[in-house]
This record gives sequence, C-alpha cells and structure tokens, in this order.
Amino acid sequence: MSDQLIIVIIVAVTIIFVVILWQGMSVAKTQMVTDQLYQYRKLAEQVAESEQKSVETQQKTAEALEDMRTRLTSIEKLLREVQ
Repeated sequence: MSDQLIIVIIVAVTIIFVVILWQGMSVAKTQMVTDQLYQYRKLAEQVAESEQKSVETQQKTAEALEDMRTRLTSIEKLLREVQ
C-alpha cells in the first residue's frame, strides 16, 4: 500500500472515531438533562403536595381557633352573668 492510502485510512478512522465519541457524549448529555428534568418535576410535585397539606393544616388550625374563641366568649359571658 502507498503511504497516502495509509494516511487516508488513518484520518478516516480518526474522523469516524471522533464522530462516534461526539455523538455518544451528546446522547449522554441528553440523558443527564432528561434525568434532571424528571427530578425537578418530582421535586415540584412534592412541593405542591406539601403546600396542599400545609393549607389543609392551616385551615384546621383556624377552625379550631375559631371554635376556641367561640367557647371562650361563651365562658366569659357566663362568668359575667354569674358575678
């Protein structure tokens, strides 16, 4: 074989190797981004769920507080009548 043919084959193999490596890195990067997006979505769902539970807890607390205020008002009224 001639020297030029050997050089052309080496260059062609090198180019093919670089392209395959480049595409492999591109696929890996895309997979990493997809994984990150999935994790962000999962985290956002957890935050939304936690916020909903927090709202429910606040509503229950407000209801309990209102009930306590009503009862306290009744007790104060009763005590004033007794005096």
